[in-house]
Amino acid sequence: GMHAYCSSNQFNSAFVLVLFGAVLLLSSLDVQPARVADLRWTRSDDGRRPAAVTSEGPRAEDARLRASLPATRPAVGTCESLECAARLGVSEPSWVDLTFQPRIDWRGGGVRGDCVAGELEYIMPKYCSPRAKTAGGWPSEARLREADVHASGLPQAGLGELAALLGGKTLLVMGDSVMEQFYNTLQCLAAKESLKVPHSASHESFLLATKPLWKRGKRKKPPKLPVEVASGMRMMYARVTTMQPDEVEAAIGSADVVLLNWGLHYQEMDGYRTDLHHSMARLEAFAAEAGRAALFQETGAQHFKSSDRRGYATGEWEQRDKSSDKLCSCQRTEDFNVNTRNRVLHEVLGSGSYPHVRLLPFYNLTLPRWRWHFGNCTHRPNGWNYDTCCDCTHFCFSPAMWGAHLHSLLAVLRRTAVAEKPAETVRERVARGAA
Repeated sequence: GMHAYCSSNQFNSAFVLVLFGAVLLLSSLDVQPARVADLRWTRSDDGRRPAAVTSEGPRAEDARLRASLPATRPAVGTCESLECAARLGVSEPSWVDLTFQPRIDWRGGGVRGDCVAGELEYIMPKYCSPRAKTAGGWPSEARLREADVHASGLPQAGLGELAALLGGKTLLVMGDSVMEQFYNTLQCLAAKESLKVPHSASHESFLLATKPLWKRGKRKKPPKLPVEVASGMRMMYARVTTMQPDEVEAAIGSADVVLLNWGLHYQEMDGYRTDLHHSMARLEAFAAEAGRAALFQETGAQHFKSSDRRGYATGEWEQRDKSSDKLCSCQRTEDFNVNTRNRVLHEVLGSGSYPHVRLLPFYNLTLPRWRWHFGNCTHRPNGWNYDTCCDCTHFCFSPAMWGAHLHSLLAVLRRTAVAEKPAETVRERVARGAA
């Protein structure tokens, strides 16, 4: 028994000596293995760069880590390093039928599986009636809401809430064809919620009185698709793809609330930055008035297939694999160095020079829905790219996606001066001949 006790004591003493020596060795090497678990990457919901979070003061490895990152934080909503890149997968239930082939059945209602082309002529007969229509060769609204897992947990809003906020005012939605998709949804909701009222003589007079504002410049395209709802809110859409000074002036002279986006049609970012600054200066003065608001919407995500050696894809049309023009397939975007246009937009609005011009988020809502594009859009009735149409820009209709976006629009508008009583609304100013 004594022998066993002495052997145990000797063993314990030796173990303590070895352990003590190991601690001294680790100290001399400045290695802190226990801190590995304390170093973790965090990523906020808005997509900002992850930050190193530690429970102790800075150490050598933390300094090296910080040195590997750019000195300045990127604009909110952008990602410029591999650490914050999001690996997107397939989130929809297995029964969801979202593919990119064969071509959309245009004559059959703009449908392919669960993708319904999100344009007015295709959604109006299916989803815009006060009474839910029985699906006849197209997915029901309930099915689309269940399929869209990206928006199912997001708060929703209807047009009635917007109409109540903007009673007696005029909303101008201004931008490219993706903006028109949103406007088409507003038109749909006006019918679905039984808010639309007949086109009035005063509304027609207003459009005629403001038309010359849009005829002064280069494109000479007045707003179209005017709608008036029961609260007195009027809305219209202007197809504008790049900034023209005369069109900014026309927008200010035609609306109380301007919601706009230019982005996808810019390939040169210095020019985009210059145009944004020019327009923001005018929009800032406009939005500073009581009863007015100016919102600039982020550019949505594209998901064009590309061949990137890093395994990361921008999704941008300019970087697409051109072989996919004839055999269309969209792909998931790994959110790395992709948000080129929005980075410029955030930079301009973040300058502090335009505090009354508000940013309307959109990119993160569209980023994960890489399967929700038209895909093979050949043989379109309008003849656009008839035999080589591959669309990874425009979105299949999703009532939940646009309901979430409308909720965001309301949230941003409520932080503006739009609810304040103006000296006069735009229609009052036009009526007295001061357009």
